[in-house]
Amino acid sequence: MLSVSITDVKNFMAHLLSRETFDLFYLVEASFKKEISYHIDGHLNEDFFDSDSERPEREYCLWKEVRPFAFSIIKGKRLPLGCKVVLALPKATVSFLIKESRCSFREEDIEGIYLNILYEPENLLITTGISYRTFSLDKSLEQDVDDHMKRFLQKKGIC
Repeated sequence: MLSVSITDVKNFMAHLLSRETFDLFYLVEASFKKEISYHIDGHLNEDFFDSDSERPEREYCLWKEVRPFAFSIIKGKRLPLGCKVVLALPKATVSFLIKESRCSFREEDIEGIYLNILYEPENLLITTGISYRTFSLDKSLEQDVDDHMKRFLQKKGIC
């Protein structure tokens, strides 16, 4: 599991809320604490769609679909008291990482690969995590995911 403390909070929040950096990640959940608390569940509501052809073939909304709303919650003169955002890597990226890794996992063994963002005043922490459908002592995929995320964050100028 990768754990990175972000020192340039303003730069990271610009990437998260104003740029396309995380747009293709799925939003699992988000919460923002200001004068009141906001919670966003990223699961798509199947009943909202009129037909199967309208419904996207994914469980969660994309971050880009919620980002403007999240930005409208955060903006203002005062910093939030805290926020938590859980993003999931797209299925295609999960498939790619499994194929490129020298691990023993198959796609159906992995529930999801997550990027957890936790902001508290004066502290911003990013962690990665993998949800497995089966128990394994094999940690090679975790190492490969962490390396992939480090490269991604460095390429974007985040850390």
